[in-house]
Amino acid sequence: MKLISILKKPISVLLTFCFIFAFSEISVSDAMAEFSPEEEKAVIEQKIKEANNKLEELNAESAGAKERLDAINEKIDYLEQEMKLVDNDVDNGKAEVAYLQQNCEENEKAILTAEKDIIRLSEELDEAKLQFDKNYEAYCQRLRAMYISGDTSIIGFILTSNDISQLLTRLEMLRSVSKKDSELLDSIKSEMENIKTSKKELSELEIKLTAKRTTLLQNKEKLEKSVIALEEKQNSLNQKKTNLSAEMVGANTLIKKLSDETGYYTEYLEDNQESLDEIDKKLEAAANKYADTVVTTTTTMPSSNNKPDSSETESTTKQNKNKYIQLTYPVPSQNMITCGFYGYPNHNGVDFACSLNSNIVAAESGTVIISDDLVNEDGSYRSYGRYIVIMHDKTTKSGDPVYTLYAHNAVRLVSEGQRVKKGQLIAYSGSTGNSSGPHCHFEVRTPTASSADRKNPADYLP
Repeated sequence: MKLISILKKPISVLLTFCFIFAFSEISVSDAMAEFSPEEEKAVIEQKIKEANNKLEELNAESAGAKERLDAINEKIDYLEQEMKLVDNDVDNGKAEVAYLQQNCEENEKAILTAEKDIIRLSEELDEAKLQFDKNYEAYCQRLRAMYISGDTSIIGFILTSNDISQLLTRLEMLRSVSKKDSELLDSIKSEMENIKTSKKELSELEIKLTAKRTTLLQNKEKLEKSVIALEEKQNSLNQKKTNLSAEMVGANTLIKKLSDETGYYTEYLEDNQESLDEIDKKLEAAANKYADTVVTTTTTMPSSNNKPDSSETESTTKQNKNKYIQLTYPVPSQNMITCGFYGYPNHNGVDFACSLNSNIVAAESGTVIISDDLVNEDGSYRSYGRYIVIMHDKTTKSGDPVYTLYAHNAVRLVSEGQRVKKGQLIAYSGSTGNSSGPHCHFEVRTPTASSADRKNPADYLP
């Protein structure tokens, strides 16, 4: 989210205010870093109440637009912090709901599998019982037949046999019958073991099934409560967004009033994270595309066999110095920053006041990686409007690449892929996009082109 404000009083007063505001913000942030989320929310809520009281006092005193705008911006900053905490709660709630839903689905699948296994085992158990009953009945019949037939011992067979041939025949029959009896008995024993095993497995599955059903019911109950809690958090987040938007409308009205009074123009407060993410992706792609086109400055070192004279040493020192980034002001007619980096919450660049169609120049030599217009569906400009991004040849002293961005131009005079020199005319200033009037919004990004790597341009300017 890009939150930008404006000036009314002399620059010295503004810079003093910006310094005090930034210092107080860092102190509050540092203090809250030690708090739990609940404690942090309580602190922020208290700060919002204090900001509201301050606004009521200023309104009662009929304070100037500048004082009221400062108070609104302070309140907006706390509202943003509060909204981030609630947004984090919503994300955590969504994660918990998703986890419980997945857990319930897995339990339901496990229950379905267990139920199928129980049906299968029950059927197998019924079949085993039937087979057992059948074999057991056959075995009982065999015992009854043996009892009725009388003595079937080997001695009986010998004594009652008429000859050796009859004896051998009877012995073979006896061996065959014994074998079948033994097999029948083994089969019965095996089936009894199978029945016992199946019953045990079936019992264990039924216990697991009961446990899974209990867990499923508990998870479903937790899920219902989590969904309700998530809806409440989402409603709270939506309400806070509404409150923030309302405060932004009031702040933007004051920005317009001050801009018209002072001639110091800047950006209106804006809440469009999707737009910023889109720009970030475009810059990342452009930086990757032109990464190999950077022209590096090399230094010719003297031969190791000869000592360099004073002129060579001076030349080498100059070359080493010149290979690092040294920016010039993007608006030659204006070297005074009218709104500084973080002069107000989330102002991630600096503004230079200048009249319409003032010259905008390249702050250093490099390659134009973006020269484009950001437009809405209706053709109107949005965000940076007509903007340019340059990837510079020179790096920081730590060797990091540097990118500069020039926004809200009326006319772009360079195209993507074009090489530019330091101080070369690249655009005419304007008020395209999210802008309260003609000015140049200037950003420095390093070591990447991401908005997360925006640095204070004042640190790189003369």
